[in-house]
Amino acid sequence: MSGEVARRNVRLLSLFWFLREFQLWIPVWIVYLTLERGFSFSQVTAAEALFLIGVLVLEVPTGAVADRYGRRVSLALGAASLASSVTIFAFTTSPVVLFASFAWWAVATTLMSGADLALLFDTLKAAGREAEYERLAGRGQAIAWAGVGLATLFGGPVAAVLDIRATILFGATTCVVASVTAFLLVEPPRMAERRDGLRGYAASMGEAFREAWSRSAVRYLLLFFGVTVAGIETVHYLVQPYLVENGIEVGPLFSLLQVPLFAAGMGGALVAAPLERRFGAMRGLVGLSVGGLAMLAGLALSPTLWLYGGLPLLMAVNSCAWPLVTGAVNRQVSSERRATVLSIGSMVLSVSMAVLVPFIGWAVDVRGVGAAFALGAVVTASGMLVFGPAALGAWRNRPETALAAGRT
Repeated sequence: MSGEVARRNVRLLSLFWFLREFQLWIPVWIVYLTLERGFSFSQVTAAEALFLIGVLVLEVPTGAVADRYGRRVSLALGAASLASSVTIFAFTTSPVVLFASFAWWAVATTLMSGADLALLFDTLKAAGREAEYERLAGRGQAIAWAGVGLATLFGGPVAAVLDIRATILFGATTCVVASVTAFLLVEPPRMAERRDGLRGYAASMGEAFREAWSRSAVRYLLLFFGVTVAGIETVHYLVQPYLVENGIEVGPLFSLLQVPLFAAGMGGALVAAPLERRFGAMRGLVGLSVGGLAMLAGLALSPTLWLYGGLPLLMAVNSCAWPLVTGAVNRQVSSERRATVLSIGSMVLSVSMAVLVPFIGWAVDVRGVGAAFALGAVVTASGMLVFGPAALGAWRNRPETALAAGRT
């Protein structure tokens, strides 16, 4: 692959990430469901749990779709599916419709999960630039956060002037444009031996699981990441209830108070590459987990506006973790199974979140956001204690790279 084609792919991926995340409904979706549509927060998190179970079931099969039929095809289908699920969401009238929207959302998410970063890594590898992965993955994630931040900035005012449904339908439109953008990508060459039919498809999934499990460094890295980051990710569900509990009404201020969180997400993504160079992926993840745990504990003890600064810091920690773990995994697994193994990492996270999220909803409804932050802190601490020592030990003793085995 020529350098110019690689640069074009990187630019198109950046545009794809921005468009996918530029959803004007982001700062008001929980308010839309709870205050405008009359759902309890427990019902909202039950739908989210269904979404996460869907992700759990579909993550690896759709990752294998990307490895077998092409990453750009998987990205385009995922963005188109997201457009349709968002449209269903805009017309939610009952729990059945809400659950259907979230179930289809899981299909869309898993079609894109892993495929984008596998395509980025193989694009860079084909151009001899794989050493730039963390920097460009972090920059791409920062661009995605910029899309979220701008959507958050404008979403509240647009919802106040028009209505929340208008913001949701606008988001469906940007997903359609993202799908078209994905089709313009060039599939990078891979060392995969093409297999025909369902037999080869099933075999590729099985091989990905065996490769991820047989490499102890990858196995414990994914387990450590999936549990500790699940606790930190509770911040995504708790920002809007936190603001409502502190007396902030939907409108410009409601949006403005969320913008710094997504700006922090941008910053966290950009810090990933220098953090990896300075400390390495595993030690960097441990440090991020310690910081995230401290902030969750603080918000659990005092969920007031005085500790608002803990929210953007949690976003930064969450954002920084993903480029670290995907870069580490990409260097340890073979090319033809990268998207599938990355999907296994997302699957582990989904398992943790599927268990945690219903309890988060119950905690907010019964005890308030402080109790929900406390649950997140407990999960993060558990992941550090159970998987941290094994992950650090396995990572120290890992083969330096899968290149040594001639498999990438």
